Amino acid sequence: MPLRLRLNVLISMIMVSFILVLSIILIFASKQSIDEGVEAANKVTLQLLDSVIISSVQNPDWGDTHIVMQRFLEDLGYVRSNRISLYNLQGKLLYKSPESTYRKNTHPPKWFVKFLAPEPNINSRLIRFGRLIVETSPIGTIKEAWVEMSRLFYIAILGLIMINIFIYFLLGKWLEPIKPMLKAIESMGSGSLNIRLPKFELPEFNSISNNFNKMGDSLEAKVNENQRLASIAEQTADAIIMHDKNLNISFWNHSAETIFGYKRDEIIGKSAETIVPSDLKKDFQKLLTIFKKEKSITNYETKRLTKDGKLIDVSISASPLIDTKTNKIIGDIVSMRDLSEKLLAKKSQKELRQNRELTAIIQDHIEDERRSLARELHDELGQYVSAIKIFAANITNRTKGKNKDIEEAANSVTSAANQIYDGMHSIIRQLRPGALDNLGLSETLKDMISNYQTQNKEINIDLNVGDKLDHLGEIININIYRVIQEAMNNCFKHANAKNITISLNHNKKDLKLNFTDDGIGFDTKLLDKTKQFGLIGMQERVKALNGNISIKSVKREGTSINISIPLDI
Repeated sequence: MPLRLRLNVLISMIMVSFILVLSIILIFASKQSIDEGVEAANKVTLQLLDSVIISSVQNPDWGDTHIVMQRFLEDLGYVRSNRISLYNLQGKLLYKSPESTYRKNTHPPKWFVKFLAPEPNINSRLIRFGRLIVETSPIGTIKEAWVEMSRLFYIAILGLIMINIFIYFLLGKWLEPIKPMLKAIESMGSGSLNIRLPKFELPEFNSISNNFNKMGDSLEAKVNENQRLASIAEQTADAIIMHDKNLNISFWNHSAETIFGYKRDEIIGKSAETIVPSDLKKDFQKLLTIFKKEKSITNYETKRLTKDGKLIDVSISASPLIDTKTNKIIGDIVSMRDLSEKLLAKKSQKELRQNRELTAIIQDHIEDERRSLARELHDELGQYVSAIKIFAANITNRTKGKNKDIEEAANSVTSAANQIYDGMHSIIRQLRPGALDNLGLSETLKDMISNYQTQNKEINIDLNVGDKLDHLGEIININIYRVIQEAMNNCFKHANAKNITISLNHNKKDLKLNFTDDGIGFDTKLLDKTKQFGLIGMQERVKALNGNISIKSVKREGTSINISIPLDI
């Protein structure tokens, strides 16, 4: 039954109860009134009849008393609330008061008459030659009371109907806010947590609306927070596992499935020892002891077992799972991180570091060998070439004007010796630039670029070298020189560039090298797929100095090489 109808029925029942109580009160009041009225009428009637009897006795000339009384009663007629009967001495009825014509067609129910009728009161008077009997007869008064009660009852029923109709529509208006409330509650129950109630005129409903909206905001915030937490738990790379108080698994996220190979429906409800290797059971019990004592575990490295029997290195962190309502521990939540790749990466980094150290040592040995070879070429071969030139010059001087063929041959030897000497110096410069040891990095680079410019006059080379580069040290100097040398060689061989820009500067922390050309460019993705030993050598030299190198190239637009090397000044 709708609330509106229930309230209407309740109000109707209250009103009916009120009418019933009021009717009972009125009935009792009517009974008291009838009792008093009948008693008073009976006394007045008896007093009147006694007066007539006395007057008849005092006036014998009027005739016998029963005849006088008969005439009087016949003239008197109906007396309210009384029934008068006159008998002669022989018991013959001489007179009986007529029935009341008042409310002749009114017939109150027997229970009403029985309840309101007072105790019957019969009075008898002996008169001369007769007997007078007076008895109470309240039927007229009872009829009148019934009419009044009926009229009141009908008015009450009509009023009840009118009031019910009025209250029904009034309740409909007052309870109208309940519809959006119920709709909002149903929507929230179906999962629409963003539903909100408007403001209402009635303060009580408005209070409900405000509290409902606050509850919705709080619930939505909690659900969103739980969803975010669940999303984080599902999307995190770590395996998130929850255990109950009996160490049975109650939550198993996607990463746990990926790491250990067990699906949720396969592992939920099973013991936490399912993924513990048999030879690490004691370690597991030790871990539980630590957890019970310290209430948490952080980055405990151990091994765990996958579904296919594979052992993996993991880092375990755990904390108690607490019921926010009872503040009691109901289990624990464990985060496991797969360390296999991390350990492999550490191993690879260690090997890479060792390889780079080895490469640096090899490069140092290569530079030493180049330095030694350059020195040997300069000292040994240089002396031989000089001697050849001296011998050829002596031959030329001795045969000058004497033997033209010998003179020309000697001149050819001198020219060849000069070419050998120049070629030897070019080789020495390639092996080890002598200016790097004597003049420093800046001058050596300028000399190198000058030689390149002399050999390639159609290319514009712009070198910008900062000041105070002579304190960088032998290792940085030779590696920077070799990087620029390799970049220049690649540019001349492959780039077909028209303009080359080189910038070398430093600040308090880093040495910056920028090499740019406007050549044909290349696809940098091919660096990992092809054996570009020159570029790989450049990268290894920079990495050996703990620096960073960035190679960017766009086809038909050129190439840019940016290098940053930390300085310990």
